[in-house]
Amino acid sequence: MTSYESYNAKTTSISYPWPPEVTGIERIALSAQGDLQRILCAFFARPIVIALVYSHTLRQSTPQSPPEPLTFPNPQAVASASPTSPITQTRQVHLQCGGTIACTATSIVRISSPEVAHLFLEEKYAIGQMFRRLEKVPAFELLSVGLGPVEKNQGSGSSLFSSSEKTSWSGLETKNQLWRKYKLFIPDFECEILEVFPSREMFMDGESWLAGKTEQASSSSSGEDYDVNFTIRLSRTRQSFILITLVACILVVAFEGILLYSGRAVNCHRA
Repeated sequence: MTSYESYNAKTTSISYPWPPEVTGIERIALSAQGDLQRILCAFFARPIVIALVYSHTLRQSTPQSPPEPLTFPNPQAVASASPTSPITQTRQVHLQCGGTIACTATSIVRISSPEVAHLFLEEKYAIGQMFRRLEKVPAFELLSVGLGPVEKNQGSGSSLFSSSEKTSWSGLETKNQLWRKYKLFIPDFECEILEVFPSREMFMDGESWLAGKTEQASSSSSGEDYDVNFTIRLSRTRQSFILITLVACILVVAFEGILLYSGRAVNCHRA
């Protein structure tokens, strides 16, 4: 499936076979074209921060050679990025609002110019910020949209979405999540992205959803603090008991010694 956006002098139209359950506000987020961070920021009325989970960078020195891992800093590799010697990075980030993960984005990025490589790999611009920094509007292709578990082989032939890819949401409750796969293109910078929104509840009442997440984190933290404090109190009680027992033993020994020193038999019995 592909998104179709058309416009003329007075009309703009987006035609896509959305799942019938998807709401209007969800369609806005799913239609974001490199500006999801800005849309979520406006929705929550709070800053959205990009937190890197992992990144793996490869460089292909010639069209015929296999990709080789890159480590940074590496100014020579950055300066040599070109269509025949591209740099590819697989990465995953969290879009966080107030410490809560609002979206997990896993991407494959292909870079083919030194300028783009410098901004992305050395200055650490995120994908959305790259388009704003370069002042270019990306071409956008929506590959697929879904509810619940991610259909990893739908809408893309990339290895990013293969069943062997390890993703951070595997093993978690996925019934209520929302996801999309899409591509963004500008010259020398191509991105294929899988985004997963952890719960559709965030689009129903963002403040309540954030507050609920914060309360859960606070409750978990309070429980952990209680366990730690209880352990500390129990340890102190044991230490006090051992100390009292030791002092009592010392007093008994001292008392026995005094009796012996004074010439009185210890534990003597009168006839």
